[in-house]
Amino acid sequence: MNEIPIWILFSLVGVLVLLSAFFSSSETSMMAINRYRLKHLVKNKHQGAKRVTKLLKRTDKLLGVILIGNNFVNILAATLATIIAIRIWGEASIFYVTLLLTLIILIFAEVTPKTIAAIKPESIAFPASFLLKPLLKILEPAVYLISVISNSLTKLIGVN
Repeated sequence: MNEIPIWILFSLVGVLVLLSAFFSSSETSMMAINRYRLKHLVKNKHQGAKRVTKLLKRTDKLLGVILIGNNFVNILAATLATIIAIRIWGEASIFYVTLLLTLIILIFAEVTPKTIAAIKPESIAFPASFLLKPLLKILEPAVYLISVISNSLTKLIGVN
């Protein structure tokens, strides 16, 4: 990582924050979308509504993909931010960069995107379905594995 220019690392963190915003807004829009309006749009052959309806048939898998994607990009952003901090200011700056990135993610990748998605779910869910559909296919084995482990843990602690 020492040979990668700082500006590229900063750019990657920016892209990762945008991807996090995508996943956060996708989750909220998919859960907030009006199911009756969705059915009406499907009857009128609206392609976005058809894709969203298919994705919502397996909400567990959809949420699994969104959570995997969001956690991955957030952890990678934190890792890159740590590398940037160490390279520019040294190890003493890690705590401050962590605070800064937490604020950036909360504002730009969580609260704001989720608020927009809750207000305008269709304008987020329909375009997001273009990316979520292939991601669901690609990440299905990981979603399945995480689901099996999670379900096993819940049974182990007595929750059915």
